[in-house]
Amino acid sequence: MTLDPLAGPGYHALVALSKAVDADSPLPVGLLELVRLRCSQLNGCRYCIRLHTRQALEAGERRVDLVADHHTDPSFTPAERSALTLGEAVTLVHDGQVPEEVLRAAIRDHGETGAQSLIWVSLVTNAFNRLAISTRLA
Repeated sequence: MTLDPLAGPGYHALVALSKAVDADSPLPVGLLELVRLRCSQLNGCRYCIRLHTRQALEAGERRVDLVADHHTDPSFTPAERSALTLGEAVTLVHDGQVPEEVLRAAIRDHGETGAQSLIWVSLVTNAFNRLAISTRLA
């Protein structure tokens, strides 16, 4: 059985939130798509993994196959690592609060506005992942 994820006003509100978060972000689109991709990988959302892989490639990002190894892969800068690590921590918040050192690194590398943006991008991505998985889209 599959449910229509587009049914109801909640989906449209989530899309509007996503657009507002993107419009307010000072960060490059390619980086945001890598963060979305990493969150989707952690959640196992096949639909969103395909979507954000495609969108990252369209944004000129070629490291989509390496994003899971960002901690050790030399093609990622320390700033990109801190962004991806924050996205992971938000996604895995059920393990506990976002570690202080992860938040500090993101603020150091992206400023408070950038770190806030990464948190919101991760939060919205997680909401879309859960919607897609729950309605059997993924």
